[in-house]
Amino acid sequence: MKTRILLSSFILAVLIPLLHPVSGQTVTASGNNNTKTSIHIDNDRYRWSQKSNGSEFNIELRGRVEVTDDDRDIKSLSDGGYLEISKTVFGSKRSVVIESQGGGKLKRAYYEGRTLASWEDGGKAWLADILPSVVRSTGISAEARVERFFKKGGTTGVLNEISQLEGDGVRAQYAALLMKQPVPVSEYAGIIRSVSSKIDSDHYKAEFLRNNIGKFIQNKEASAAVFSATLEIDSDHYRAGVIKEALRGDNVTQDNITTALQAASKIESDHYITEVLTALLQKPNLTDAAMEKLIETTQAIESDHYKTEILKRALNKPNLSKRSYDNLIESTRHVESDHYLTEIIRELLSRPLTTEVITSTSQILGSIESDHYRSEVLSRLLKQPSLNDNILATTLDLCKGMDSDHYKSQVLQQAIAETKTDGQLASVLQVVRSMDSDHYKTEVMTRAANRVKAAGTPLKDTYREIARSISSETYYGRALRAID
Repeated sequence: MKTRILLSSFILAVLIPLLHPVSGQTVTASGNNNTKTSIHIDNDRYRWSQKSNGSEFNIELRGRVEVTDDDRDIKSLSDGGYLEISKTVFGSKRSVVIESQGGGKLKRAYYEGRTLASWEDGGKAWLADILPSVVRSTGISAEARVERFFKKGGTTGVLNEISQLEGDGVRAQYAALLMKQPVPVSEYAGIIRSVSSKIDSDHYKAEFLRNNIGKFIQNKEASAAVFSATLEIDSDHYRAGVIKEALRGDNVTQDNITTALQAASKIESDHYITEVLTALLQKPNLTDAAMEKLIETTQAIESDHYKTEILKRALNKPNLSKRSYDNLIESTRHVESDHYLTEIIRELLSRPLTTEVITSTSQILGSIESDHYRSEVLSRLLKQPSLNDNILATTLDLCKGMDSDHYKSQVLQQAIAETKTDGQLASVLQVVRSMDSDHYKTEVMTRAANRVKAAGTPLKDTYREIARSISSETYYGRALRAID
């Protein structure tokens, strides 16, 4: 069978190892062994050049080319087509020029240096010798060759050929074409492992996995192979992209999640690790062990913003195990920003105030240095409909540790408004002793005066005793007159 190659297919093939240049642009890239490859597009003419260690290899193409089944000869060129292949090794140059004369006729010429030589005696053999290398390094006839190898040797035949190709771009092209063949699902995992091991480029490796993820995630073994392959991707961007795509399916097992978490833990970028953990949190079947590991992984996130984003989402997962919850609180303690610490506490306080939540809030609040944010949280605690002696005691203890009498005064005045019993009110007034400012002491006490006047003698005695801590005669007199 003969193979027909469209110009567009050839262009795509030769451009794969590089970026895609636009018309009139030259793109150059350096590879291993001091190899430099460049591609130039100028309207309908395409030039490919590669220089390496004293040798130079050039291809120029215009039109549509057809090669024979053995990859050793050119069968035809479209009308007006032109193909030149030349190679120079340490100053010795050989080249073939093939032009279409219309009607399927070709004009062939072979040159040694600048001298026209015999096609039959030298050119034909040289083209047969050089063309297989051209095919394997540029991707000429890739689609037809994949079909040929697949028909002859199945998946193994194509994979063997991929191992002979030059360049990750061409390997990725063949791998993509392989997945368009009627490959048995049972062979998907082997393809993933083989292709991933043969392609070094994170870009092409990730592209192959993502473009075929819809097929791969339908099979348990193939899905596992995808997640394992992400461990071999160095780029945070590409690794995260593959993991997120793979997690979209319904065939994600706990082993897959474990591998995804392992891959996520190696991601250095806070942005990308957050993307992966967010995708994982959207899975409904996370086990306690997976949640514990996921939350533990957040400790590697340096950004308070991204860490808080994940911790808040984790808090909204139902039925967190005690260990997951403890891991979450521990990770929160590593958040340095008072703003983000407050955000997490807000999320905590949006759920029923169990002893565990109160204890956790108290632990986190101890890390907040800003009296502004601390007072904001204490205010939320005091507004809880389930406010009891235990919650009040915790709130007042945290209030006592604040430096600012201004914020302390705000919290205590709200506490006075929220307390229900004389005993609770007395405990609020006791905190006044921790204040330095006579002004704020008096402000708090006069706020409680109306309730003290209506109360019994014990509360009034407590009030008067605390008022004695006011140094200023003016403020002291104001506080006492308020209950008379």
